Amino acid sequence: MLSAIDKIAFTIGGVEVAWYGIIIVIGMIAALAIVCLECKRINLQVEDAVELFLWIIPLAVIFGRLLYVLPRPEDFFPIESWDDFVNAIAVWEGGITIIGGILGGLIGIVIFSVRMRKKCNFGNVVDLVVVPVLTGQIIGRLGNFVNQEAFGIRIDNPAFQRFPFAIYLDDPQGYEPQYADIVGDGGWFAPTFFYEMVWNFIGACIFFAIWRKNKRFPGLLGFCYFFWYFLGRLMLEQLRLDAIPVTTVACAVLSPLALVAGAAYILICLSRQSFGKVTDAAERGVLGVTELGRFDLANYSFALRAVAGSAFFRAFYGARDIAVADLSRADYIEKRRTPWKLRPEKKKRAAGASREGADK
Repeated sequence: MLSAIDKIAFTIGGVEVAWYGIIIVIGMIAALAIVCLECKRINLQVEDAVELFLWIIPLAVIFGRLLYVLPRPEDFFPIESWDDFVNAIAVWEGGITIIGGILGGLIGIVIFSVRMRKKCNFGNVVDLVVVPVLTGQIIGRLGNFVNQEAFGIRIDNPAFQRFPFAIYLDDPQGYEPQYADIVGDGGWFAPTFFYEMVWNFIGACIFFAIWRKNKRFPGLLGFCYFFWYFLGRLMLEQLRLDAIPVTTVACAVLSPLALVAGAAYILICLSRQSFGKVTDAAERGVLGVTELGRFDLANYSFALRAVAGSAFFRAFYGARDIAVADLSRADYIEKRRTPWKLRPEKKKRAAGASREGADK
């Protein structure tokens, strides 16, 4: 049934409107709606959300097309005529890569964050757009059903020739030339576009929960998105028949890099927050009633050395001209790990053993 859908939804004045374009627009509108609903959490208004949308979408389309064209020089280069140029920019004929779209979107977020720096920061804006971006991707992948593209390996086992293990395509599109013999005139193929939808949906649910709880690490969802999306994409690239080496390499590099960078970012934020807690307590004279743990003590010692030796670290930690606290002699509340509470039955056994020992 899905393979029988006409790719053209309707025609207006001789201009064909494709289902894929309609689906992409629906995904954009859904993403914008989520941003408008959630933007107040970072001190933005609905009109600000619309401006953010107008910065992100055009740049995402431009860079999405650019990174689709550049890895395919045999199809788009050299550009020797006007027709060649039109062919290179013809997004209406298909051909936009999500990796380029993400890059363009990030540039749009940077520009918007600079303009709105008095209201919010870059990290807050990144957190705001991650779930909407995944939502748009989930909806957008529905267009692959209609276009019969972005599919995976051929499924020849009759036991798996049914959805969601496979989908029947009678007019496959977009596969790499070396797979022409495998694709043939159509058949049953792995619906990798559906697998990506499911993967992104799981990620969106997880990230939405983090978005509601995360206050200490603005921008963390950006690292989470890069790790999650490119990990899923890396796995699916092994199945897809339209995969190109540059995309696979990019995913293999970006996913672990995002994981390491995210962990480093959390450590950096904790270091700054810990140093700020100690210096604020010392400045206000409340160090004696402030809870400090082992990390606070070690971090404060490290930060003092870094601040003393570099203007960069002084600015990074927001060091002020106040008296340095000697934590080895200062009075403060030491935080210690408390052991897990014993289960009721273990408490009874422990109490019984104590009584037996006392009797003996």
